[in-house]
Amino acid sequence: MTLKRSDVLITRPCSMEVYRRYRATGLGWGFLPEPDRRGLPPDEEMMRDVDEAHRCGVKFQGRVELDADWMGMIDFDSNFMESTVRDLDNRPAITWWTHTYKGHPAYHYCTNAPGYRHYLFYQLQRVMSAGTDWLMIDSAIPTIGTLNARYGGCFCQHCMVRFREFLRETMSPGQLQLAGIQDIDCFDYGEFLRMRGITDQRYRAEILAFPPTLPLANAYFDFQWREVNTLFRAFKRVAQTYGEHVPMSSNSPFFWAEFMYAVDAHDFYTTEMQYKPPEDEILPSEPIYTFKLADALDKLIAITGVPSAFEPYRLQPRPGHICLWIAQAYAHGHVFMVPDKMWTLRSPGEADRWYYADTHDYTELYHFVREYPQLFDDYEALAPVALVFSNNAVRQYLSERLNQEHLGGQNRSAPQTQLVEACLSLSRANIPFRLLVAGDDWVADRLLNADLTAYRAIVRFKQTGLNARQEEKLRSAGEKLLTYSEPEDLLSQLDTDIEITGAVNISALPRYKPGDKGATIVCHLLNANYDFDT
Repeated sequence: MTLKRSDVLITRPCSMEVYRRYRATGLGWGFLPEPDRRGLPPDEEMMRDVDEAHRCGVKFQGRVELDADWMGMIDFDSNFMESTVRDLDNRPAITWWTHTYKGHPAYHYCTNAPGYRHYLFYQLQRVMSAGTDWLMIDSAIPTIGTLNARYGGCFCQHCMVRFREFLRETMSPGQLQLAGIQDIDCFDYGEFLRMRGITDQRYRAEILAFPPTLPLANAYFDFQWREVNTLFRAFKRVAQTYGEHVPMSSNSPFFWAEFMYAVDAHDFYTTEMQYKPPEDEILPSEPIYTFKLADALDKLIAITGVPSAFEPYRLQPRPGHICLWIAQAYAHGHVFMVPDKMWTLRSPGEADRWYYADTHDYTELYHFVREYPQLFDDYEALAPVALVFSNNAVRQYLSERLNQEHLGGQNRSAPQTQLVEACLSLSRANIPFRLLVAGDDWVADRLLNADLTAYRAIVRFKQTGLNARQEEKLRSAGEKLLTYSEPEDLLSQLDTDIEITGAVNISALPRYKPGDKGATIVCHLLNANYDFDT
């Protein structure tokens, strides 16, 4: 059984007393048994963790780790350097981890390298053999996520060989000639760029340009897109050999274009986002967009804040504000994982820092969810307004910010597109809405078969990147079709169904149960009148 809207997930393995305290039903980050290099427990310890979770009725989600277990790859494969992401000058890419191991920095490994793939599937085998129920791919920044200013990837030997084969399969001899490829049998994309005077600096500055400015950049992205989709579908397929249906999630920042891969292989997402302290923002804004995009993809999210989001609360505990984060997620039909013990910071030469919740900070909220699952499960958001999502528009957004060295999914904040602006404006005005996904070469289309008569208004955006059929579909909406310009203009064209009196800063989120006309309408109220002393 996969994630449900009424589930309560603990973020990390804990004692049986903690599972029971929150009435937990699942575990978000079930850490894999790591190599015995720092006195860490062997596989048997993970089996004990799984057994204790099961004795408490908790589904255990095992974790296959990408960037955080870079040390494990060093121990696993003596030729680990052959699996590192390489820039145009053949330098290995280094991740954000600041510590070293055996004299090496934290390398970013290429998910197209056979040696690294071997290690990833070795992790999967160990995790699933421990008896875990769900599979999570963590720190899910595959090689396509290194095609940016930070990493300048990837020009490793494996990518060069596989890209050559991709071009051979997808381009005719005439197309290859027009692209400047004289002999596909010895083609090397890195050498191809260098021969044209393209430096590592220029590549980093322009690789995210959309439409592309570098030769063959579009084909190279398509190649990397195919590879990451193949890999994640293989994760899902292999996991099924350990059970009839093993749900899979990942920590992919799917709200960025290059990370919305293998949606069909995901049963849900286990993700982190940037949450802000109350001095900056009372009711979190960016998660609203993330929740709505997940709804449009028919996926649930188990969410929490990035580690740094909890550091202000370690210094000054204010559980009342974090309660708003939790309530907001459940009100949108998603799950906020229990912040009982949260890692917040690691500095070189210093001990890790942790946020700890007091015993009764959050139990009341989670107990309510468990006591009334019928108010959460199978409910969907009422939505008389639809906003059109385009993955190409997200790529265009990144392209316009190349001079800022914007890293897209390398951060955990949503892209500040016009679509996000419209989402937040409608949310603040208590106008229910949903997103319609206009597909492209990367993302499956959900617009063409949508019933537009179900909406009072359909909002499109100037930078949509839609194809002719999608444009025709939108035109069929007639006068209901609106083009977004500014929040105030949009709100002036829409009727409001919800009126709240007696208080300000109240968000109303009505939900219904599709296919059950006799079911009660559930309306969640979020009170953003936060007391800074709580």
